[in-house]
Amino acid sequence: AQVVFCDLTADDLGDTLDRFQTLPTVKGVRQIVGRAPGEDAVTGTNALLDDPRFIEGLREAGRRGFSFDLQLIPELYEQMGEILAEVPGTRVALCHAGSPHDRTPQGLAKWAKALRLLSNLNHVTCKLSGLGMFDHDWTPETIRPIVETCLDQFEPARCMFGSNFPVDSLYSNYATIVAAYEALVPKAAKSAVFGETAAGFYDLTPAP
Repeated sequence: AQVVFCDLTADDLGDTLDRFQTLPTVKGVRQIVGRAPGEDAVTGTNALLDDPRFIEGLREAGRRGFSFDLQLIPELYEQMGEILAEVPGTRVALCHAGSPHDRTPQGLAKWAKALRLLSNLNHVTCKLSGLGMFDHDWTPETIRPIVETCLDQFEPARCMFGSNFPVDSLYSNYATIVAAYEALVPKAAKSAVFGETAAGFYDLTPAP
């Protein structure tokens, strides 16, 4: 299955989605809203949230049956939460646990509180991925608070594992990442986090 880039503000969005609908492997679309505070100030990607075409594009993607993979930073949760409340028909995958870039105890507490603005929306699912991007020397214990907060707020039925490869290969290897999450996710939640949630969210069917 594929989640592909799509400019939801483009004038030819309808034509683009028409083409995607002819490709059975395309299950969702993505457009980065926020990467990091300094970078967003340069690229202006967070300006998408002020563009009414972006909101309508989200709505149209959902109407076509596509999900949306959302990458943003905690500073944008409040505005994004208001937007997502307007498009309940579009399934949203919150990438990288919402990119908690401030890993201090105070920063994680602030992130966890803000995360409620998104976890309270039933059409938002959390992807446990990319946690090495803001902590290149991460260990299972340093990411434990993030994983546990996501499982608590979204519950396993709305949490799914993602490797974020090849990006996270800069900081670790695949086996180490998988082993860390397997150690952190409770046994009762493993079937959901490591398969069932993603299969349902992206409408996946087993290979013959």
